[in-house]
Formats: sequence, C-alpha cells, structure tokens
Amino acid sequence: MSSMENEGENAEHRRLVKALIQELKNQGFEILNAESDGYEPCSEIESCFPDVKSYNRKKEFAVFGLAKTCTDLAKEQTEVQIKIFACRFMYKGKSKGAAVPLCIAITKGCEKQLDDCLSKLKLNRKKNIFKYAF
Repeated sequence: MSSMENEGENAEHRRLVKALIQELKNQGFEILNAESDGYEPCSEIESCFPDVKSYNRKKEFAVFGLAKTCTDLAKEQTEVQIKIFACRFMYKGKSKGAAVPLCIAITKGCEKQLDDCLSKLKLNRKKNIFKYAF
C-alpha cells in the first residue's frame, strides 16, 4: 500500500472513530477512552486495542467500539479483534454476566464485507454486535 493510500486509510479510520464516538454519545454513553484527539487511548485487552470504550453509568456496562475501513475488513487482525470483543461479558456491577456490546463502525458500502466477516467467524447471530455504516 502506498503512503498516500495509507494516509487515506488513516484519515478514514479517524473519521469512523469520531462518528462512532458521536453515535455513542447520542445514545447516552460516556466515552472513557478512544483512539481520537482529546481522549486517552484504550487499554489493551487480550493483546488487542478497541478504538472506543464507553460506559453507561446507570446500567453499569461498558461498550467496545471498532472502526473498520473496507481494507481493514479483509485483515486477519480485524477478525482477531472482532472475535475477542464480541465474546466478552461484564464481570461486575448491575450488568454482571451480560454480553458486552460491540459496536462496529464501517465505511458506507462495506456492509456486505462486514456481514461476510461475521458469518465466517460464526458471529453473525450474536445479539451484542451492532453495526453502523458512516
């Protein structure tokens, strides 16, 4: 990938992260960490980093967010991240035992690629995965 393409991918990734932050804020979540200006980056979880971590204080549950471009969806690293974040459960608080929601922000037009990826990982029926196309 040329540095120009790479820069385009990075800019698109940043745009998706910002859109996801806004979406989660609109839903009443507090953004704890994010791969975006003005936020501390997320902590590592099982050797992967989410792009966004948000929290609902009333219900005491966290939400992980990943931002993926069309190119990202073809990468093995993306599959690893989705598997890890889609299979987590709350370990304390009012929502203990509940599946942690995973919000995946993708570039509009990549919906089929994301659906194919989730099917391949056998995660297409999980109720805790939320897809957003921006």
